[in-house]
Amino acid sequence: PISLATPINLADHGLNAQSFRFGNLTMESDKYISVKDTAADGSSQVAVIDMHNGNTVNRRPMKAEASLMNPADNIMALKGSQE
Repeated sequence: PISLATPINLADHGLNAQSFRFGNLTMESDKYISVKDTAADGSSQVAVIDMHNGNTVNRRPMKAEASLMNPADNIMALKGSQE
């Protein structure tokens, strides 16, 4: 039999549920989840959840179009938009 369990609820960590869609959320291996989110003041930010460190959420203000975490190290790749 297959057993399914929810390891983390992102909305419980203060992330906007509107951000949970293709292009805004990436998951690299089982270690990092990266979400492009909007802060309460309307500014853009990237939230990185480290699933191997107690689901720690690190928020960084960025105007990146998309982000992607290295699956082994705490290194973030950003895709910038041309304005």
